[in-house]
Formats: sequence, C-alpha cells, structure tokens
Amino acid sequence: MTSAVLVAMILAGQAETPQAEVDEAAKKAAKAQQDKWNAHYARTSAEYEIARGKEGKEKLDLVVKPVLHWSNPVREGETNGAVFVWTYDGRAEVVGTIFSHLLRGDPTQRVMAHSFQSLAQEPLEGNRPGIAGQWKLAGAGVEPRTIPGAPPPAESRPARLAQMRDLARQFSATTVLEGVEAELRLLTQPLHRNEKETGDVLDGALFTYVTGTDPELMLVIEARPAVEGGKAVWHFAAGRFTDLTLKLRHKDAELWTHERGAPREGKPDPYVSNRYEIMPRELP
Repeated sequence: MTSAVLVAMILAGQAETPQAEVDEAAKKAAKAQQDKWNAHYARTSAEYEIARGKEGKEKLDLVVKPVLHWSNPVREGETNGAVFVWTYDGRAEVVGTIFSHLLRGDPTQRVMAHSFQSLAQEPLEGNRPGIAGQWKLAGAGVEPRTIPGAPPPAESRPARLAQMRDLARQFSATTVLEGVEAELRLLTQPLHRNEKETGDVLDGALFTYVTGTDPELMLVIEARPAVEGGKAVWHFAAGRFTDLTLKLRHKDAELWTHERGAPREGKPDPYVSNRYEIMPRELP
C-alpha cells in the first residue's frame, strides 16, 4: 500500500463524523431552538393585559414563569407551547396557552395561536395593546359544584394540598373524536395553588389532564361554602382547553361534558382560541 493511499484513507476517516456526534449535535440544536420558542411564548404572554369585572377595573397579575411547557406527540406539525396563569388576589382567574404548529403545506413556517379559559366568576377582557389579540369573555367561566363524598377540608394548608391531590385522582377524563374515546392523563402536581384564603374560598388548586403533555381539560378543586355563610366543602369545576369533545367522570359518574360544535343556546363561551402570526419555522 502506498503512502498516498494510506494518507487518503486517514483523511477520509477523519472527514466522517460518527453518527452519535451527528445525533447529539442535532439534539442540541433542537433544544436551543425550543428554548427560543419558549422565550417567545413568555414574551407574548406578558403583552396581554387582562382584567375582570363589568368595567374591567380589576387587573389580573401574570404568573411570570410558565406553569407548563408542553408538546403533543399525537398531532402532526410539531405542536408545542407554554401554559400561563393570571391571578387575582392569588387565585387563578385565567389559564392560557401560547403555542405554535407548522403551517399546513409550508413546513418552513409556523402558526402562532393563543387560547384562554376563564376560571373566574366575573366577566373578563384581554388586550394586547397595539397588537391583534383582543377578546372578551362574558359571565362566569366555570360552575363550581360540590364533590360527592368528599371529606371536610383539613385545617392546615399542607394537609389540604394532599386532600386536593387525592380528590383529583378520583376524577378521570377523556376526549372523544369520531366516536373514539381517548383517556387523558392527570398531572398530579397542580399547575397553580391559591396563595391564600380569598373571600369565601378557603383554598384551591388548578389541575390538568393531558395528551402527552398537551393540556386538554382544566380541573379546579376548591374549598368554598356550599351555601352562603356555611362551612367550606370541597367543590370542583371543569373548563375545556381543546376543541374536542370532553367527558369528566368522578368515580363511575359522568359529571361534566363539553360537546364539540354543540350550540351555545345564547350562553357565552368561557373559552377563546385564535390563530395569529405566521412566523418562520426557526427563530434567529
């Protein structure tokens, strides 16, 4: 073997990058790009000014850190996003997600979308000053109902958190598409916990049911009076976070449903979802 041939073989071997290194480089690049998108979702959420009440004077506070980063392995288009919570006096009043997916027919671009579910008992209004994204939600967003067979709320906050987690596990949820039910997974760590006793609400937490890590249904569990002036008892309230049909069961009883495309019969929809900006697939 000549030295020239040997040198050529060595150089060719050096030019070949091992597949493991290629895969690792691709993984790092994907993470860096996702970090940029997560930062973009956070900046977008901070642009919103949300207030409650008929006159919109009670401003809500954004919990700056996202309560969840998510992706959906079932849906096509690299769908992913971040979930944010807006509070009033420490209680979650709005839960929203800023997310994106590939544009159909053009995988070089992504569609930005914003969805919000009211958890309030008051009308809500959201605005992005100078930017598209204004919306109004009339009336109460959720309807609290007592949880059958729930124990009395405990005296201490740690004990009540344990109770709320146990109560959440008593529920199950499914989506329904073309007659096929798909079981959703409960995240037992709440997305948000009430910071303190507020008005007639002794305590509360916000849970979610997911596909992959994509939230589809919101479940509020709160200790509030069953009747005005009465002792606090555990309540639940459900809100949709998808356009699919949803079912929520407590043990063997179906207690709440949302039918996809069902007429509202004059009732305001406490959920709003819109597609906004078209952006490049990769951020600089």
